[in-house]
Amino acid sequence: MKISKALDLKEREIVSFVGGGGKTTLMFCLAEEIPLQKKVVITTTTKIFLPPPDKFPLLLLGEEEQIEKDLAVYLQSGLKPVIASGMLENNKINGITSRQLSLLKEYADFILVEADGSKGFSLKGHLDYEPVVSELTTVLVVVIGADIIGKTLDGKHVHRPEVVSERTGREMGSIIDSELIAQLITHPEELLRGSPPCARVVPFINKIDRLNNLGEVYRLGRLLLRKNIRKVLLGSAIGENPVLDILEY
Repeated sequence: MKISKALDLKEREIVSFVGGGGKTTLMFCLAEEIPLQKKVVITTTTKIFLPPPDKFPLLLLGEEEQIEKDLAVYLQSGLKPVIASGMLENNKINGITSRQLSLLKEYADFILVEADGSKGFSLKGHLDYEPVVSELTTVLVVVIGADIIGKTLDGKHVHRPEVVSERTGREMGSIIDSELIAQLITHPEELLRGSPPCARVVPFINKIDRLNNLGEVYRLGRLLLRKNIRKVLLGSAIGENPVLDILEY
């Protein structure tokens, strides 16, 4: 199943991606799925690598009037621009502010936002200023890399493992299982704390194609289901049909 269908997107949505283990890939996958007649803008509130310009042209924010003119050119051509506030080193682009995101809302049908950074890790402990989720978010996609299951809780496999250890009560070096991940994701001081009250929270357990036994993946999905998480998606962001199964509350 396509990720756009599994998320049950409405007419106008702001979809923010947090967590680790495939956020950027999943975000651009969703961008490509949305029909060309819809106006799609991609951005970040943190930092991301510059995407291929032939598919997703870069537009750096300037004066408000110029934003409107430049966006109109891209969107009317069926292109899906990536909006940033500036260029950084190592081919990365800098994120935008909540006010700038609010401006984009006037021009686009769908805004896709990478709202978290994980340095390529599939699991991360968050500091008190993370993630950077806009209050305008209508869908919050929590990405979890299934390849972290069975690994050890240390700096080789986890971003900020000491934070994860503190939040879950697990010792450093412990084996990462479904209970640890679910406990971290739903911890009151973790990545859901900034979720807007009306946003639909949808975890996406990614990279399940890398596991021989999916028992732990399904157990994790069931542990995540609760009053404010009505649906958990299982799949692979690099697949033609990224969503392989859906668990519902």
